[in-house]
Amino acid sequence: MPRQLLVLGSGTGGTLVANLLARRLEKEIIQGKVSVTLVGEGPDHYFQPANLEIAFKGVSPHKFSRPEAHLLDSKVNFVPERASKVDLRDRSVTLGEGKRISYSYMVLATGAIAKPEKMPGLMEGSFNFHTGPNDARRVWEALQNFEGGTVVVAIAGIPHKCPPSPNEAIFMLDGYFRKRGIRDKVKIKFLTPYPRAYPSEEISKVVTPLFERAEIEVHTFFNMESVDPSKRKVYSMEGEEHDYDLLIAVPPHQGADVILNSGIGDAEGWIPADRNTMNVQGYDDVYAIGDATAIPISKSGVVAHLQSRVVAHNLLSDLEGTGRRLGYNGRINCPMEVGNNRAIFVSATYSTPPVNQTPSLMKYIMKRSFGKMYWKALGGGLEWLFDLYFGSTSYPMEVTPEITKPTRGVTAKAGEAISG
Repeated sequence: MPRQLLVLGSGTGGTLVANLLARRLEKEIIQGKVSVTLVGEGPDHYFQPANLEIAFKGVSPHKFSRPEAHLLDSKVNFVPERASKVDLRDRSVTLGEGKRISYSYMVLATGAIAKPEKMPGLMEGSFNFHTGPNDARRVWEALQNFEGGTVVVAIAGIPHKCPPSPNEAIFMLDGYFRKRGIRDKVKIKFLTPYPRAYPSEEISKVVTPLFERAEIEVHTFFNMESVDPSKRKVYSMEGEEHDYDLLIAVPPHQGADVILNSGIGDAEGWIPADRNTMNVQGYDDVYAIGDATAIPISKSGVVAHLQSRVVAHNLLSDLEGTGRRLGYNGRINCPMEVGNNRAIFVSATYSTPPVNQTPSLMKYIMKRSFGKMYWKALGGGLEWLFDLYFGSTSYPMEVTPEITKPTRGVTAKAGEAISG
């Protein structure tokens, strides 16, 4: 019977790791020694960073989707169904219709899910661009009818996908209203639970002067608690309140339902994983990547991409028994548009924090270029370019007994995850 490699989740990380495994195991798959299966919830794949383009520039959502089957290597078995339960002890995944799939090794790439319904009044009283392209389009439609008043951009919970996204939204809003000639009729407020305009102090030194120049009001330490749609008010846990005419919020996020229902993650569904090897804590045959993990690092596509490369290498090492493993070094690389066709990159590793920098046209062009290369990158054919751009994003690791010896018990509770 072939070794069964199962990938759960068809986002950036899941798609890429499945393709990398299929490319590197082509001979073994043809010989029937190995199989690679990807289970994803739907037939289509969306480029999630484009939600900003849809919400604040009016770009059509259809431009940013592709059939998942067309993105996968022909040697990957694609199962477009929702998984309802994962049993790590039994090495099986149950699908929505009750069918069970067994695995020899599994990669959990189940992502982060925006849940506006978790906060009282948020669903009824706000717009958002994190729950998908359709809701992002509703933001754009609301902006078309907005003639003046107070726009509040608020972070309703952390961690959330794409840490720079609320800042980018504000810069895009400022540009949009200036283009319409009504900026003088609009007050823009930013409500954030962080002590500054951006979580990283050095990046905040870049963002804060730009916000001040654009006359953006920043209210820090605002831990959002509820929304009153009838009064159009936002309330914090500390008793602070703000009026709004248009509320655009980053909803609370949690791990996927299948993770919560399977008791794998913490109370919010984030999966405890080794921050270097990406092994799920207590299991040498299961990995977790991308937004799904409890690792306190940015939930972004680049992180999922770089972790996928480490996991693909380590899975091959597991199969071949070479013991040559890699460790992910915590590299992040989040682009942030700051207006006037300028951008910065929030880059860091576990040991190196983000640095202050000057926004530039070149960085803006680079950001746009990465978006255009996304679909080809998912196939694994641009790894040489990522090597050239990122340099070393992993390092050799000695295999320790804690990693090589499986412990099939209850996983340890993960610590709280925060955005990087």
